[in-house]
Amino acid sequence: MTIRRPADRLLRSMPTVVGVSASLAAAVAATAGAQDAKPLVGTPAPVSAIAAAPAALPQGGYALGHVLVKFRKGVELDAPGVAAADLARTGVAALASPFVTPPADLVTAARLGLDRWRRAQVAPGADPVAVVRALSARADVEVAELDPAGELADIPNDPDFFVQYALRNTGQVVSGVAGVAGADIGATAAWDITTGDPNLVIAVLDSGITPHPELAGRLLAGINVPDGSNFTTDECNHGTHVAGILAAAGDNGTGMAGVTWNAKLLPVVVVNGCSGFEADVASGLTWAVDQGARLVNMSLQFYTGSNLFRDAIQYAHAQGALMFAATGNLGTSLIAAPARWNETVAVGATNNLDARWGSSNFGAETDLVAPGVAVWSLSADGGYTLKTGTSMATPHACGAAALLWSYAPSLTRDEIRGYLEAGAKDLGAAGTDTLYGKGRVDIAASLALVPPPFASEDLNRDGAIDAQDLAVLLDAWGPCGDCDGGCPADLDGDCMVGAADLALVLGAW
Repeated sequence: MTIRRPADRLLRSMPTVVGVSASLAAAVAATAGAQDAKPLVGTPAPVSAIAAAPAALPQGGYALGHVLVKFRKGVELDAPGVAAADLARTGVAALASPFVTPPADLVTAARLGLDRWRRAQVAPGADPVAVVRALSARADVEVAELDPAGELADIPNDPDFFVQYALRNTGQVVSGVAGVAGADIGATAAWDITTGDPNLVIAVLDSGITPHPELAGRLLAGINVPDGSNFTTDECNHGTHVAGILAAAGDNGTGMAGVTWNAKLLPVVVVNGCSGFEADVASGLTWAVDQGARLVNMSLQFYTGSNLFRDAIQYAHAQGALMFAATGNLGTSLIAAPARWNETVAVGATNNLDARWGSSNFGAETDLVAPGVAVWSLSADGGYTLKTGTSMATPHACGAAALLWSYAPSLTRDEIRGYLEAGAKDLGAAGTDTLYGKGRVDIAASLALVPPPFASEDLNRDGAIDAQDLAVLLDAWGPCGDCDGGCPADLDGDCMVGAADLALVLGAW
């Protein structure tokens, strides 16, 4: 049984966006208990009073108990000038690293200045906005900023529909609307080629993943950044749903199928309940890539985009990680962070008609779209449920990348992204547009663009064409039982393994 602290209550952003020239909006949903998890209450200072704040922000909250500060290069952080007694005049009680563990790649971390960031505890009674203003005035400070709050990017929907149109759309009814056949991500055709590499690790930065039979044996030991623990059970019934879309077991006679059936999942809890702070996401991200995660799913929406968060995204990119993030659920042209940054793949949501979901954020930063309306996946109670949001679209795209990397593991991160975008189905205005980006994810089309990692005559995929391949061919001799990609020894495509196929193997010996 999980006992949740008062600070773990929901902190929700209002579904509206402040105009471009507006000041920071008032925070919402003040919570009882620990100060550090509350949003700011009342009317914050104008944007101009806060260092490096963007010009347009949705309504949201910030940590009251701490702020973030990046010292200038060359500043000795243990020198008397930045000692606690000196910083007390700015309202800072103590300094600490914002990271769970120091980034492993010290060279890149130093280049980006990640080693110069500190989480500054605000003294009791001090106003964090005033602390940021005071810190910004110091000559030894490069950046001082509030730690913005955000939330998980899903919206629950009517839990009575059980068909996974996202993977195979036959025109079935979703929430009373008949779909368009083929408005899916092409998963079934992709599975004829690969169902996923069991050695591939996907980091899921979310609310945690509750163990489920569909994920048995594939959940790695993760961390809980806000709690400073290894307790990664789902706190919001969100991360488990995302995990199911990504990698629920397929073809096992029960429940549902994920996009990739075999991947290992690394749960990284970055929120308390359903909301949290950007600094914790930054910390969880650097930790995850340092553990070797090549793929990262971030079904999150933050609307400030702190400098610390940005530096952590650049660090993960420098480690070769391919990151997917939700565009957000406000229905506006303000793409959420971290999706808005070029290092991530920004994913919006579509419905069963291949049309943009009305609440999916859009803009020039949108890279891809994927089904996100009434998506059936795992529930933290051990069952299944429907959810809607860009949170649900994001793992469809990330899972597609996992299948591409499973098929051709020698491809680079940028090549995987390129094939995923090149194979997307163009929707809306011709070419790249602000509503759909490059288009709706189509795994089968993307896989078709990837050169085969093995020669077609290498039937056992061991890198050599020899007697073992001949044995595979002879064992399959005769009519094919499956003529739709399920008969690899049928090299000439006539749905028959025979003399013509034998000649091709011998010719390539």
